[in-house]
Amino acid sequence: MRRAQLREGDILARRYILLQPVGAGGMSVVWRAWDSTLERTVAVKVLDGPIASDGGQRDRIRREARAAARIEHPNAIGVYDYGETVTPRGRIAAYVVMQLLDGASLAARLDEGPLQWEEAVRVAATVADVLEAAHRRGVVHRDVTPENVMLTTDGIRLLDFGIAADIGQREEAMTFGTPPYVAPERLTGAPASGATDVYSLGVLFYEMLTGAPPYPATTWEELERALAADRRPALNVQGLPPAAAAVCLRCLSTDPARRPTATEVAEILGQNPGPGNRLTRRLTLIAVPIAVVLAGVLAVLYLLPDAPTGQGDAAAPEPRVSILVSTVPAPPNAQSTTSPQAQSNRSARPTSAAPPPASIAPPPSPLTRQAAAKAVLDIVDRRSQTNEIRPDVAQDIRNQINNLQSNPSDAANRVEKLREQLIERNRPPDKSISDAAYAELDAAVTQFGKALSSSAAA
Repeated sequence: MRRAQLREGDILARRYILLQPVGAGGMSVVWRAWDSTLERTVAVKVLDGPIASDGGQRDRIRREARAAARIEHPNAIGVYDYGETVTPRGRIAAYVVMQLLDGASLAARLDEGPLQWEEAVRVAATVADVLEAAHRRGVVHRDVTPENVMLTTDGIRLLDFGIAADIGQREEAMTFGTPPYVAPERLTGAPASGATDVYSLGVLFYEMLTGAPPYPATTWEELERALAADRRPALNVQGLPPAAAAVCLRCLSTDPARRPTATEVAEILGQNPGPGNRLTRRLTLIAVPIAVVLAGVLAVLYLLPDAPTGQGDAAAPEPRVSILVSTVPAPPNAQSTTSPQAQSNRSARPTSAAPPPASIAPPPSPLTRQAAAKAVLDIVDRRSQTNEIRPDVAQDIRNQINNLQSNPSDAANRVEKLREQLIERNRPPDKSISDAAYAELDAAVTQFGKALSSSAAA
């Protein structure tokens, strides 16, 4: 496709103003664009070649949009919209609107040489976490390469779901992908599975550690010869934890059944030092509920009356204790609020037949933006599985939550609009959300809105 088919200043779908091209490949061009409806800068990937000879590219870009929209993870590329429109020069164009990222590709970073092992572990763990979310949704990426991993100012992002497939889908007549990162079973037409992505992740991790993939190949024939030689790659990187080295080599197994899952890779690599340590987060999530329980026990002990002092042998009346149990979210940054002054007051309070004043529990710390978004998405998943939320409505809610999480501009109005939509969808004749699902969703969306406001204020 010639770039002249689209020009700076062109408007697509009466909404997206094309500002400047930022990348091109095959028959598509990626533009920096302005979304005049939501007033934000976005990336618009446009295909405007002749439909009769596009070689299925229009289906591919549509599949990319749908696959990426199913992935609910902050480190996956955010997809906002898909459509087909007529360009100012009368050509039909398919387009997908995505989050605009500021950063460089991992491929550009590898041009400078291998990464420090701590950074390589962090990148691999993040990509594994995104793949875990994709596989949970039944999506296989099939093109995990350095070109499709972005190191941005907001973190690590996995891009380009253009050749993604559903788990179990058979390979096309022609193999797609980049040879060094393609799993051996794909060469024989095996159905798509999470194991194929894990192999590519292993190649990516190996290249970050050593500076080159384990089986360098530029063609499918070269890849077949390299795999046929059965040369086992070695991995000797000073300081690299043995568990990280072992899981990398397991990912590269030619037998899909011997590879770990993306979940296992993320867990193992998350236990090594570096930002975003999954083990630390999980220990925190375990510790916070324990702290809440201990606080409840201390509150009960505080309410118990002291033993009688010098009032004869008459038995003291049996104390009556009322316990109010309140279930609150357990944010990862929760801290104990029991002060030394409160402990001093407890030990010094006088003996009295009158009950002490009720103890007021400290307010819970607010949820983080990510935790609040996950709470909403978990409700959508759970309620849609029991048919309490219609599938198309569930997907729309997921898209709105993911969009808000990745771009919280004008969050208050957008959250309020989402809550109004929930009300309408809970009413007849649509009734696409049950009463119970609506009540739970509305509360979670409200908390999400508060988390967005707190994040913006910070």
